[in-house]
Amino acid sequence: MTEVIETPSHVAPGAVRGRGSPLGIYAKSITPPLLGGSARAAIQKNRAERYALLAVARRVFSSAGKRSGLVYGHDYCKTAKCRYVSHGQGVGVHKSHKHNGAFYSGLVTCGSVWNCPVCGPKIQERRREEVAKAVDWAHSKGLQPVMVTLTFPHYAWNKLSVLLKQQAFALQRLRAGSPWARFKKAFGYEGLIRALENLFGMNGWHPHTHELWFVRKDADAEAMKAEVLKRWESACIRAGLLDPKNAAQLEAFRAHAVDVKGNCSASDYLAKQDDSRHWGVDREIAKASTKAGRAKGLHPFALLAKAGEGDKRAERLFLAYCLAMKGKSQLYWSPGLKDAVGVNEATDEELAEESRDAADILGRLSLDEWHLVRAASMRSQVLDAAESGGWPAIQALLEGLTRQAAGPEERTQIHR
Repeated sequence: MTEVIETPSHVAPGAVRGRGSPLGIYAKSITPPLLGGSARAAIQKNRAERYALLAVARRVFSSAGKRSGLVYGHDYCKTAKCRYVSHGQGVGVHKSHKHNGAFYSGLVTCGSVWNCPVCGPKIQERRREEVAKAVDWAHSKGLQPVMVTLTFPHYAWNKLSVLLKQQAFALQRLRAGSPWARFKKAFGYEGLIRALENLFGMNGWHPHTHELWFVRKDADAEAMKAEVLKRWESACIRAGLLDPKNAAQLEAFRAHAVDVKGNCSASDYLAKQDDSRHWGVDREIAKASTKAGRAKGLHPFALLAKAGEGDKRAERLFLAYCLAMKGKSQLYWSPGLKDAVGVNEATDEELAEESRDAADILGRLSLDEWHLVRAASMRSQVLDAAESGGWPAIQALLEGLTRQAAGPEERTQIHR
């Protein structure tokens, strides 16, 4: 049975109250304040697409689990249970005070930035805020934020897991030894934030990094690029990513493998590099999935979408990607940099469940009602109803689902 919860008028702002123990403050919408109906419609469309992709991910992972011999296929990967399996006696529906966005509580959350099209964007948005804070910190300290993009040759026959190991070794060699110590001193290097990005294109997997280096304010970006290119070339040769005897490969590497852009603000980098021109360096670092569908390659979630259309090769590629990326961090900060900036340490899982914005709990769906919502693939639509009409709209939607699920005789009785 649905549990309707009234929030007393005397409850202090910022508190969420229900029956029994306090529920705490739940995570806010990851979207900016609403400007009108068109903004809300766009947000809801985006959310519906994410939940549809999550349903595809559940099927892909559950099928892989069954093939591997698991009794319950969804045990293969936590993403198969994400925002689908409840861990209590009901599922709460909440509505944010500030953004008017609705969300659930009482559900398993996977917290995977790689696997999950729902958790991933939320985590990336939280990380974006951290990177933006780092950019502000750098300017306050008289430092220059410099964007350094590092890539290497890759081919259709390369295995992603092998490329990632070679890349990790090359990155370690780039910043090792006395030459690196001299580089840091020459350019006033204070630390970095590194984002790992992965696309799939005609030449196979394309792992690469976007790094934000904090250096002396008057450091020359072109001089930095020359030094970085020299060191990155040596590191890639040692890692087996570059053949020094292949003249054509070497020429292409020197032309494209390193890009350095000095004096990056929070808006200029993506004005040149990304389709979303109003985003900046902080979003390029933390929101890699916005590059889906670009000519240079598909984001893995685009592969997941193709898997949803029946593309078995795309499904195999997405599974291989998830296995290769398991346990890896999308963002890496130099030791001590988070403390200097004032950013608290938080795991992706914590950010996926993080509670920031005050919200009301509108009510709780019983497990039977939640199963009905799941079976009808209406997880996103319930949140739409909550935002447009509160709990009465949810009840109306549930009544419609109940009628659809009932047999002819039961439907007749319902209308009597």
